[in-house]
Amino acid sequence: MADRERGFFLVLEGLPGSGKTTVGRLLEQSGWVFLPEVATILGGKGIPIGDRGDTSSDFLIFSEEIQRVREIKRHISEGRNVAADGYFPTDLSFAHARYKQNQSTCYPTCLNLYLNALTAGTILMPDLYVYLDIPVKDSMKRQKNRKKDDFTTLNVNILRDVRRHLSFVHQVFESEVPVLKVNAQRDSKEIAKAILNAMERRKKVSR
Repeated sequence: MADRERGFFLVLEGLPGSGKTTVGRLLEQSGWVFLPEVATILGGKGIPIGDRGDTSSDFLIFSEEIQRVREIKRHISEGRNVAADGYFPTDLSFAHARYKQNQSTCYPTCLNLYLNALTAGTILMPDLYVYLDIPVKDSMKRQKNRKKDDFTTLNVNILRDVRRHLSFVHQVFESEVPVLKVNAQRDSKEIAKAILNAMERRKKVSR
């Protein structure tokens, strides 16, 4: 057990409708552990998310993400590759965007918790972030086609602010973790293949 190779920790990011779940499921078919977005899981339980998100839901999402770190660490230590749909940068970016819209007040508190955890080293850093890039207008179009009103983020300002804040987090707070930017309008199988190639390159650099 002690000689088992550590698993790879990958985080999929991008606006709603960018195809993170589809790519994650493809990786799952290749033997990966795929963890759906925390917000989506909570939304299925009736917690307001997306355009309906508020202070209480942002706190709950952040809290659940903290709890999920234990599960990720367990999988990684047991040699499993993990692909998570979203992580702390995504949670913070949505909280920030809703904060700017006066929908939520928890962003300063969550940001402080996140920075303290980074300093203490209690947040497990991903090996690679993959950002599935999609225009805001296409994100809105794809979400409308889903016909799941309780899960949509159609506020243009929120979507734009999420994109900006994600970039800010990666450049300022997590600059040591590489970000692979991928055109989300490519075929999902091609994206999954590009991710696997990037993973192998990352593993070689880390050795």
